[in-house]
Amino acid sequence: MKYISEASQVIYEHAVEMFKIGAITEARMREYDEMCLKNPKAKKSSSVPTGDNTVVIKQINHATV
Repeated sequence: MKYISEASQVIYEHAVEMFKIGAITEARMREYDEMCLKNPKAKKSSSVPTGDNTVVIKQINHATV
């Protein structure tokens, strides 16, 4: 993963830990992807590192009304 800045990396890593314990939702984690990662839309799904494993978060397409 490439981060926008060192500060973004720290923020993102904290968000990952909050996601792992259920403190933030998948939708909120996607927001952190957008805020902290370089070119997050290039991926079809967001990957949250969880030690040796990776949890893949499915992106939800939002319909506009």
